[in-house]
Amino acid sequence: MARTQVKYGSAGLFVGPSPATGVHTSIAQLHRIQSVSDTFDIPLEDVNQFGSTAALDRVLNTSPTPTMEFTYYVTDGHNENALGLPIDGSTSIAGGLLDGTEDDKNYFALYTKQGTDAVGYTTTSDDFVIGIGNGFISSYSVSASVGGFMEASVSVEGSNYSVETADGSIDVPAINPIDGSAIAQTYTLPVASTGTSAMPTVIKKGDIAITGLPSDLLGVDLSQANIQSFSVSVDFPREALERLGSDFVFARPLQTPITATVSMDFAVSELVEGSLADIFNNCNINSYNFAITASPCTAGTNTESFKIDVRGAFFESQNTSVDIGSDRNGSVSFSVPIGASNDTTRGIFLDGTAV
Repeated sequence: MARTQVKYGSAGLFVGPSPATGVHTSIAQLHRIQSVSDTFDIPLEDVNQFGSTAALDRVLNTSPTPTMEFTYYVTDGHNENALGLPIDGSTSIAGGLLDGTEDDKNYFALYTKQGTDAVGYTTTSDDFVIGIGNGFISSYSVSASVGGFMEASVSVEGSNYSVETADGSIDVPAINPIDGSAIAQTYTLPVASTGTSAMPTVIKKGDIAITGLPSDLLGVDLSQANIQSFSVSVDFPREALERLGSDFVFARPLQTPITATVSMDFAVSELVEGSLADIFNNCNINSYNFAITASPCTAGTNTESFKIDVRGAFFESQNTSVDIGSDRNGSVSFSVPIGASNDTTRGIFLDGTAV
């Protein structure tokens, strides 16, 4: 029967090991996915000449960069671990990306036949997989707000885009970055599941505690403020390296320095004295350490499952406002320099209980 539609219940998202061109015996499912989108452009360039108004030809002179973006509800760090982001609480979020041990991966979006849930389903020739080959994470963010759940967003850019039937062994979407040739590796997707019994369903607003917030910001005691939302965002800028003799990008190294942004919206409660002039004239700018801890209900008990340690954050901006009918509210933002894997004093550090 031909498909007439594709619904979320028949979809699943998976990620392979590093490197993308290696053996794919261990493929991990990403859980609690909320959205997936993929895009590619074919960057054609006009070849023009005197004497002809219309282009003589349109050629590919730049390697395409397919992208994938997806969001998911944060649980216990399982997805972050599968994506190559350390969850040991002591290694910088960029550690595995900077040293290359957890950088390039293949991403697989599974779509089973119409009317069939992907969970617990064994794929057949009626199903298909969209693959992003040689994928590198270009951004990661996690946020939560009153009225919502803790959610992460990830962007990936790669070198190849493929669509294959999901039956049996499938060719990996990765290509040889030197000449663009196919990689002689195959994979089989594991049967999708809803996660382990130790994985929380979701992290609610009441499960989140933010500790160590500064009390000496200008005019605002953030430690006493009623936090309404937070966002931690890290961009991982990439440079596409090309060379003569090849039409393909042979590497996408991570560019430094890397700076994370932490922002919070809050309802003002306590005020504190201060002066912008004092901050400006102070030759020693303070940096702050604070933590965002999630302790959701798992097996009937609220247990810490995910933590974001922010170390060496610099206060950058603040906005407050009040109007008729509303309480005084505001927002603050911090910048956080990201260090290498052996820098334990500055950066974003994730701590999860996933195995």
